Amino acid sequence: MVSCSTRNSGCNGGSFQNAWNYLKTSPQEFNSDYPYTSGAGVTGTCKYNSSLGKVATATTAYTNVSTSTSATVAAMQTAVAIKPNSVAIEADTSYFQSYTTGIMTGTACGTSLDHAVVIVGYGTSSTGVAYWTVRNSWGTSWGESGYFQVQQSEGLGVCGINQDVAYPLTVNS
Repeated sequence: MVSCSTRNSGCNGGSFQNAWNYLKTSPQEFNSDYPYTSGAGVTGTCKYNSSLGKVATATTAYTNVSTSTSATVAAMQTAVAIKPNSVAIEADTSYFQSYTTGIMTGTACGTSLDHAVVIVGYGTSSTGVAYWTVRNSWGTSWGESGYFQVQQSEGLGVCGINQDVAYPLTVNS
């Protein structure tokens, strides 16, 4: 999708809604047939071949969890209980880029959205801090094997995580 969705900018950013709109006409292939190659920050060229008919999933629509300014923690928990949710965050700060472990808190990473990630779960630490478990696309050498934890909060959220929250509705083949 990073190589083929021309409405996005490959490894230079884009919109998951644009990606899902792309998947309405170009369903996602199995990773075994079209492996992800952009993890090193290189967009590559599109090699999608619809004639192979090997479709893993097709997107029919998507559901926005966010309101006009942000989603509530309760709405996000309900949505994540259904399936992983795509979110946009600010990731251009050294605070975010140098993350290694623990729960990100506070305002150090900002709220100007520039990176898409996926909330895959949530929990509460032994000290009572509620957090999201989030998958990043920078490979397993970053963060906690490619994942990070960010504190749940209302408003824009830590790293702006509450501002743009959605998940696709799919039809499995």
